[in-house]
Amino acid sequence: MAPEPSSSASSTPIPMDPLTATTRVAKAIMSAPTGNGKLIATILSAYDLPDDVTPTSVRMSYAQDDGRGGYNEISTGPPAARHRDHANSFKFGGANNGGRGGGGSNGAAANRLELSAPLSTLFESTVTFALTYPDPSKNLTSRCTIHRTLRVNDTQWLILNLDSETSPAKYGGGSPIRSSASKISSGGNNSSARDDDDAQQQRPTLRLKLRLEGPYRPEISALVNLSNSWFAAVDVVSDTAMGTAASLAGNNIPKNFPSAKLLLVPAVPLAAITVAALPIIGGVLVVGIPFLLPVILIVLAAALGLGAVGSGLYLSTRNGRTRIQHVAEPTYQTFLMTKTGQRIVYDVGPRPSPQALAEAVLPTDMIGKLGVSLLVDLIGSASYLIPIAGEGFDLTWAPISMILVGALYDGVMPNLKYVALVEELLPFTDWIPSATLGWVKEFG
Repeated sequence: MAPEPSSSASSTPIPMDPLTATTRVAKAIMSAPTGNGKLIATILSAYDLPDDVTPTSVRMSYAQDDGRGGYNEISTGPPAARHRDHANSFKFGGANNGGRGGGGSNGAAANRLELSAPLSTLFESTVTFALTYPDPSKNLTSRCTIHRTLRVNDTQWLILNLDSETSPAKYGGGSPIRSSASKISSGGNNSSARDDDDAQQQRPTLRLKLRLEGPYRPEISALVNLSNSWFAAVDVVSDTAMGTAASLAGNNIPKNFPSAKLLLVPAVPLAAITVAALPIIGGVLVVGIPFLLPVILIVLAAALGLGAVGSGLYLSTRNGRTRIQHVAEPTYQTFLMTKTGQRIVYDVGPRPSPQALAEAVLPTDMIGKLGVSLLVDLIGSASYLIPIAGEGFDLTWAPISMILVGALYDGVMPNLKYVALVEELLPFTDWIPSATLGWVKEFG
């Protein structure tokens, strides 16, 4: 049998062109395994139980939509104390001397439960909280659907209605009641919560803090790491440049460098000639604008490109990041709380389509939709600025227009996006205001 070939350090590497290397890196990022998510519950108290028998623990487990799960569960220890005003209410907390289950950790609080699983599994699962007793027939349970209650890296304070495992209808159902922190922590709000319980015939409730943690998608994580590296490099260059500028500003340049005055000799005549020539240049542009339009557009595009590069460099500095954070943070947080935002940033399910992404960011009010519709039609008609050659721009704009029109008016006119696609692809049909027609259909 021939021996297997062995690799050596002296083997010649196979050359790889940049496009192939970039493609392999992108595939590696997209196929990289994502880390597990964590569902963390801090059990606070159990109120208005059917009797004053002390429960043994609170058990947390999850089940997937297809019925799988439940094997991964964890329990607290017994309650830390009985409520001083209610013999049938108990508080949880203290050192972990009685917790059970695979998710516990040494030194953790007895009322802190943590389940670990793939983030997409936890996000779509239903979590069951069971208040257990020595007599299993007295156990009380409540269920909570995660994606309807939580967002990734979000914390919610909840009041869950408890039901008997043997007779679920005894207390009228186990729907969760979302609560704010103040509703649980402050005394006055606790009394109002108890008034609500009185109105519900003293339904037993479980009060807890629930948090879902999980990693970014591989591509988002790579983008964040790349951005952090870029910001660090910009900070180094900026600090060096600021230090050099400060040292130059501290010196008297005309005194220390007399030859610098010689720069004024060519600068003054050039400035005078430029000022005198501005009216002439303006007149030539006015007369020749039909012929110079392509040149003007190229110059404007170059100016916009330089402006975008300059703005990007400034926004990468510390001052720029601080300024943009104040403006962009509320919008980012609002977007992140949407279902589409969660699916883009975190691995909670299939990646959203371009139309779903557009629906998440486009306005839904009448005036906002009108403004976006007019802008879409204006960009679509802009190809007439450069006859014949402008039709090539439509090949790029046509799919974008279809996505935007579909995101705006799919609920009113599902086929309108195809009209927008066709009128952008066909020559000399860009004048049709397809997006504005959708607005008229919805609000006219």
